[in-house]
Amino acid sequence: MRERSYARSTRIADLIKEEVATIFLNEVSDPRVKHITITDVRLGDDLKLAKIYYVSSEKHEDKTTVEGLSKAKGFIRREIAKRVKMRRVPDIEFHYDDVFEQGLKMENILRDIKHEN
Repeated sequence: MRERSYARSTRIADLIKEEVATIFLNEVSDPRVKHITITDVRLGDDLKLAKIYYVSSEKHEDKTTVEGLSKAKGFIRREIAKRVKMRRVPDIEFHYDDVFEQGLKMENILRDIKHEN
């Protein structure tokens, strides 16, 4: 039973990611969030909370972006409810995805080590 719920939550997370990316691309007009890209959505097995990860072309987490996402949260959730057929739409949280920044730092460290040798 555990494997089945994991597969379902993963499928739903992928669908939510696709829909949220489309919503930001086509429907959200707030300039504070126009420069973001959705990188991942993680849903718990209970499907109650969707953690939506994003990166910004601004190269860092910005206070105005966080404010814009907070303001758009209700709209995004309503749009998810219209587009994804679920009994209960999960609450959503936005999280800045710093994986690319971490990758660049690691690349710089490895480059420095290579130049030292």
